Amino acid sequence: MFIHNQKDCHIIIIERNEKLAAVLNDIVAKHKIKGGLISGLGALKDVEMGYYELGKRDYIRKTFSEEDYELISLNGNISLKDGKPYCHLHASLGCSDFSVFGGHLFEATVAVTCEISIISMGFMPERLLNPDVGIATICKIT
Repeated sequence: MFIHNQKDCHIIIIERNEKLAAVLNDIVAKHKIKGGLISGLGALKDVEMGYYELGKRDYIRKTFSEEDYELISLNGNISLKDGKPYCHLHASLGCSDFSVFGGHLFEATVAVTCEISIISMGFMPERLLNPDVGIATICKIT
């Protein structure tokens, strides 16, 4: 892994076979990044994604492991959840037949490389359980 910081910008290169979400959460905690916007691209495998079903108040989870996938777009934010920094991630993935799918990204293994940019906001949004939708949503700024 390679990390470059300059003021409020962080460039993170996550190497092959590393866990994407775990590495990002560790970096955010270690570098004390206070809130932020995440974007990235690369290639992933063994991807666990989700689609939130409001009626059931739960995620439909699916693991995609049939091939390596192009990480067309990784978008997310950094907030505080249950007292710890949390990276909320969504991804669009491309298949070898050029079809695309996406959703909430729980975890994935880097297949080739992953190039991530984090822009720190300097303040920390906080997530608390929103009883109307059944998940923790950003509700205040600390």
